[in-house]
Amino acid sequence: MKIARFIVSDSFVIGVDRGEGFVDYGAIIEAQKYEVGGERSDPEQLLLSFLNNGFFEYEFLKELLDWASHSGRNFKLNQDDIKPTLCHRPTKIICVARNYSEHAKEGGGEVPEKPIYFAKTDNCALAPGMPIRVPTDLGRVDHEGELAVVISRRAEKINAADAEKYILGYTVLNDITAREFQKSLGAKGLPWFQAKSRDTFAPFGPYIITPDEIKNVNGRYIKVWVNGQLRQDGNTNDMVWKVPELLEEITSAVTLLPGDVVATGTPAGVGGIIPGDQVLVEVEGIGRLSNPVVAA
Repeated sequence: MKIARFIVSDSFVIGVDRGEGFVDYGAIIEAQKYEVGGERSDPEQLLLSFLNNGFFEYEFLKELLDWASHSGRNFKLNQDDIKPTLCHRPTKIICVARNYSEHAKEGGGEVPEKPIYFAKTDNCALAPGMPIRVPTDLGRVDHEGELAVVISRRAEKINAADAEKYILGYTVLNDITAREFQKSLGAKGLPWFQAKSRDTFAPFGPYIITPDEIKNVNGRYIKVWVNGQLRQDGNTNDMVWKVPELLEEITSAVTLLPGDVVATGTPAGVGGIIPGDQVLVEVEGIGRLSNPVVAA
């Protein structure tokens, strides 16, 4: 299934599509007289409210969609009327560094013995189609196309074998990086935060694809085009650590919360972007994420 948040006639709705087109899942929940919760007043927290209420538990979701399809009521969203927007604003985005050996080499580094990861804050989250704001005084700023995982429930010290129980679904993420600034910070022994966590530096979406639709995320190509020119052309088979291993390692130290996003690393081919560019990231079977670039 696909999960997304849309703008429809100036209102925000959560859409779900199990192959027959998107339906207004919030309207279905209301028709069943379930209480959504206080987060409904903040559109960017609506999906998280659904998660926290258990509305995305697979059997519950299936039951409500089955009811809607036989109810005689029309919950379908008109494709021409919907505009994709940010699925949700996560509490944190955990990004994995050097998870593709060729990318580690192009950055002058080696594959570490254990996964290295860092956090991006919620100000980085950006909807599909919205502009990536690139500062003009920091030198080269790079695109990094990645497969990302959206967490469904509190995950603390989990085992790799149980990882799927904690996955709401998969999406596409662009880990924007002020590369020259990152290198200058590293040379001084300083953290990367200022180079990684600037406003708009983590576009993701447009959909979350649930595990029942994507049985295996291995063997999926990751491609990035800038102005139609192919820049990155990798495959998730080349990840040093696969998704279950990453979730086990990360949650051994950092508790992940519902809606948190884990970006699994980028393949080789990262390159600079400048105002006026259009960046398109595609992960096979997951979706295509497109954003323009403007000057900050």
